[in-house]
Amino acid sequence: MKQFKNFLSLLPIKQHWSVKFDSSRKVIHIQGTNNSVIIKKGVRIDNLQILIHGNDNLLCIDEKCHISGLVEMCGNANKIIIGRETYLLGNISLIAHGGKSIKIGKNCLIADLTDIRTTDSHAILNEVGERINPDESVEIGDRVWLAREVIVLRGAVIGSDVVIGTRSIVGKKILSNVVALGIPARVVRTGITWIR
Repeated sequence: MKQFKNFLSLLPIKQHWSVKFDSSRKVIHIQGTNNSVIIKKGVRIDNLQILIHGNDNLLCIDEKCHISGLVEMCGNANKIIIGRETYLLGNISLIAHGGKSIKIGKNCLIADLTDIRTTDSHAILNEVGERINPDESVEIGDRVWLAREVIVLRGAVIGSDVVIGTRSIVGKKILSNVVALGIPARVVRTGITWIR
């Protein structure tokens, strides 16, 4: 832990030291200028990789979160914001490119092998050379449960009090208070809430 604190003192990172961090399984690579990583008090970090390449990027993990997996930002002005008491457990991927954002609300539960991304990673061009798959921001409301192996694609918006079933793919808007599942994810039940 002491070695990790010394390493972080060299980086533009704001952190409360009540964070629980397993320093034996960390990878932090930040390249560029004016990048910020804000980790608030009571956050538990296990086996997390943070990769930031570019300028003016922001990662903010609010209080009492538990996070593991991969956080990646490539390019400039990307944002990943994780709300209070949200758990991202297992091999989670949060990938923001193209100056876009991933916003995850409070009290969410995101299960193992879930992939949330603002990009397809490679441009697809039409016959005149215009990109037809631009990067788009992702927004996830409060109290959302993403079950194991869910994929949330660029441009997806998920309302609050939503459950997304195992191995579903979300690429569009999902309204609040629903259960959705499938490929692509479709609403199968309305008027719900859930308790973590």
